[in-house]
Amino acid sequence: MSGNDHHHAHAAESIERLERVSARRVNSRNPLPQKVRKWLWLVGVITTMASITVLLMGREPSLFNYLATFVLLGSMGLLAFVSASRALNFSARYEESILYVEEVKRSYLSLRQVVTTAMDLRDDVTGGHSDRVVGLSLELARRLGLAEEHLHHLEWAAFLHDIGKVRIDEGILTKPGPLDAGEWGAMQQHPYFSYSILAEVDSLREAAEIVYCHHERYDGMGYPRSLRGAEIPLEARIFSVADAYDAMVSPRPYRQTLSHEQAVQEVLRHAGTQFDPQVVAAFGQWTASLGGESARRVVEEEAERLPIGLPQPDRTRWM
Repeated sequence: MSGNDHHHAHAAESIERLERVSARRVNSRNPLPQKVRKWLWLVGVITTMASITVLLMGREPSLFNYLATFVLLGSMGLLAFVSASRALNFSARYEESILYVEEVKRSYLSLRQVVTTAMDLRDDVTGGHSDRVVGLSLELARRLGLAEEHLHHLEWAAFLHDIGKVRIDEGILTKPGPLDAGEWGAMQQHPYFSYSILAEVDSLREAAEIVYCHHERYDGMGYPRSLRGAEIPLEARIFSVADAYDAMVSPRPYRQTLSHEQAVQEVLRHAGTQFDPQVVAAFGQWTASLGGESARRVVEEEAERLPIGLPQPDRTRWM
């Protein structure tokens, strides 16, 4: 196993370990509400029985009724104490679970920052690209009405889409000119490399499929599987537009950087061929609402406020 493969496997194991521990800690609390309800139900039953006994005692005073009332009222008090204690215990454990979930979230975000730094060190020309594409993708996805679960998968896919480039020769990544056929073939493998890394983690399986498709084209001329139209997950079609736009307005060693207006026109021009027309329409409406301000700059500013297409070898290598 190569050094890179070893690190990928170790990262996958670390994430899955966090997931398993989190699931055990949180799920272990699930039976507690049922137990609390059981004790409260018993209190209610005994309270009813005690009330009936008190009524009987008022009508027919006797040693038996006195003893029954004493036992039932004493039991009611004991059960009330136990149920209250269990309820408080559940509340404390619930708070502990919430804190633990937050701890796991922070661990994920820390891991995310580590991966970002590693990718930027590997390919400093595209530094910050993944974070910007996350913002662009989520904005388009919300405008298209995607559910929160899909936003979650899209966010991780957009963030980790280029992780497979760690297996691409650095000379290819930074070559200041067109790639030859062999180099282009090697570059086209990076969606599969990214997929193979992410698919090892259960919680990233959906994100892995999005990543696998992020260089497919709407007209079926993309790679690596030549999928077309609805065969491509909607999240991947959204991501493709965001990825291409950010690549066009960002410096690259192999081509001239485009202005915001030029990049928007390129995206609009490829609706129905490289990109899904529905996604392009949402992109066009959003960028028009910005009044000429760069979408790239908008998502960068938004990120600062928060805590935390088929590339053509001969002309447009938007990668």
